[in-house]
Amino acid sequence: MAKRTLITGAAGFIGSHLVRRLHERGDELHLLVRPETSLHRLGDTIDSLHVHKLHLSDEAALTACLVDAAPHQVYHLAAETRLTAQVDFPAVDLTIREDLPNLIALLAALSKLREPPSAFVRAGSIAEYGTATVPYREDHKEDPSTPYGAGLAAGTMYLRVLESILPFPTITARLALVYGAGQSETFMIPALIRACLESRPFHVARPSDRRDLIHVDDAVDALLLLAERRLPWCNAINIATGTAPSMREVAEQILDITGADPALVSFGDGTPELGASVLLASPDRASTLLNWSAAATLREGLERTIAAMQRAPALT
Repeated sequence: MAKRTLITGAAGFIGSHLVRRLHERGDELHLLVRPETSLHRLGDTIDSLHVHKLHLSDEAALTACLVDAAPHQVYHLAAETRLTAQVDFPAVDLTIREDLPNLIALLAALSKLREPPSAFVRAGSIAEYGTATVPYREDHKEDPSTPYGAGLAAGTMYLRVLESILPFPTITARLALVYGAGQSETFMIPALIRACLESRPFHVARPSDRRDLIHVDDAVDALLLLAERRLPWCNAINIATGTAPSMREVAEQILDITGADPALVSFGDGTPELGASVLLASPDRASTLLNWSAAATLREGLERTIAAMQRAPALT
């Protein structure tokens, strides 16, 4: 029997990849998106999907949506993703006024359903660990250094506290930095790829920063597994590669794959003004409990991304 699956943030980068995978599997998909959200990433699949345009803060609309969907599984991917390098009040305001209340509103509404979902999978980030010792492990104390990381860590803690009273299991997937086809070109990897494809100059401000980078296909594989496996003693799990190339190394690989002139890319002094210079997580728990590990090497993932971007227009 096909599963009824609800996805928040379904029109986003990771969400659209998850939608396509679940659509291929034959799930009945209910997508919860903001009214103003563009659905361009969903492409040809949109006609066979149930799209609910609403704000999570709209209690009546959210309740009606959930009663209609009656989901077996829920993936909560809706969160602001462009706050990593900001410590200011607009950034803090988005995490406190939107992301956290949206999570609580969704949990409360799901709890009132006659038949709550069998799984609730939430997307978090290894940025929640911040300046903690690397490689990050799930038993490390969070030490976020940005509003983005702090907001997601707060959500993980809320779920930890609420676990005993929720009528359904929850798990936070602490994702490494996800990249791949369809990502906004305001992020470094797609922006650099586009510059190389168009022979434009590009500046890498912090080339010494090291980041655990995971291709979106591997991230989706893990999210699907998390909805199927109940891990009763596990509140959060790292979905990461366990390696962290420098941004200089990433740039050099992109230059090599695209064949662009290396002179197009310039490098800064690498002095971090904010955040951790190394984001690196251990995937050991995911390997043990899910039998999951990232399948794509960095080069393979970049090759897939570059091939897709050669066929597609620029994304903002």
